[in-house]
Amino acid sequence: MPQSFFCSELSRAAAEKTFGTASTGGVWLLLEYAGAWGPKVLDESALAPEVKAFFNQTLSIVPKSRVLFIKRGRMGGDTVSFFVVRCREREPFIVRFEVESYARLTEIDIASVAAGRTLSGGTHSRDPLFLVCTHGKRDKCCAKFGTPVYSHLREVVGEQVWQSSHVGGDRFAANLVCFPHGLFYAHTTEDASRRIVGEYAAQRLVTNNYRGRGCYANHVQAAEYFTRTESGAVGIDELRFLDSAPMGDKLWRVRFASAGGGKIYEATVSCHLSEFQNHTSCQADEQKSVPQFALDDFRIVG
Repeated sequence: MPQSFFCSELSRAAAEKTFGTASTGGVWLLLEYAGAWGPKVLDESALAPEVKAFFNQTLSIVPKSRVLFIKRGRMGGDTVSFFVVRCREREPFIVRFEVESYARLTEIDIASVAAGRTLSGGTHSRDPLFLVCTHGKRDKCCAKFGTPVYSHLREVVGEQVWQSSHVGGDRFAANLVCFPHGLFYAHTTEDASRRIVGEYAAQRLVTNNYRGRGCYANHVQAAEYFTRTESGAVGIDELRFLDSAPMGDKLWRVRFASAGGGKIYEATVSCHLSEFQNHTSCQADEQKSVPQFALDDFRIVG
């Protein structure tokens, strides 16, 4: 192993399977912050202590919530953009806020917004959001591979794309996320990113380098991937998750229904450690195996 390496290149060279690896989360809080991003963006930011405390408290009371910093450049505008994204299988949504200062964020009832009970001064956004992780202080691969993809997508979708802090999976850079559905893609190139956002506009997903859907558990993400590749269902709303049952150690049976309810798909998936070993981030001192999902059985049962 060379002393200098990029973990994303190692992952691609090993042909690592990317499905079943998306970061899980039901509520994503996207905060515009044009200042320096440290490895731990919220705690190491220059935000006032009361603002940091507000977000940390929110994370503790809103189940499966995550905070990401976003930006378009080094200079911020006259207002701060903030998004609450409810990532779920059916009727996900985005609520956008524009505030005059970070202190005003503490007036937002984020829990109620995420639950769909109130807008708390925000507005529903009808436009999708695309995030490209460019968090170089977290991992150099994110800057090396993410920045060109972000710059390219700016020319394609304009202000719908943002640079993002760490979304999980350094070795999958460039990471691209499509909100509000929370579709994660790995090893994205400029050409691939253009195809992904085009298909997303048509309410379809791309299975190549698909990591999964953030509202699903990782084994369900893998089962969704196999169900789509086996059935040919690529419409985002074409499948409905029914249930998941453990069948043994690292073995699950997962069922999806077609959108119209006419078919039920059953995928049995297992998880094993890879035969190859790699550095899973550019900061990793040691190489190790990674979890990889496999399809053990697939059938249409209804």
